[in-house]
Amino acid sequence: MRERNSIVDEKKEVVIKDGDHSHSCLLTDISASGISVSSEHFIPTYKEIEVSMEIEGKKVAMKGSVRWSIDAGTSRDKKGKLGILITDPPSIFLDYVKIWEKK
Repeated sequence: MRERNSIVDEKKEVVIKDGDHSHSCLLTDISASGISVSSEHFIPTYKEIEVSMEIEGKKVAMKGSVRWSIDAGTSRDKKGKLGILITDPPSIFLDYVKIWEKK
């Protein structure tokens, strides 16, 4: 996933649910296969999670799997980051990705 300034500037909120815990994150990148977010919460790689974000005014819930994770406590800028593979992305998500690819 490439980082694009248009998406970083968007500051879109993404909510990650890990078991009984929900965490608010900021979208930093998006592609047809997944998203990257900045988060203050560490989630280990390959952990199955739920992801929800608003797209076109609708709350879209998706299943995901953490593919890479940087703990906020160990990163230089003290912001954690997660790379999340979206499992079976819905068409509304894929259409949203196409909008950002044109920017």
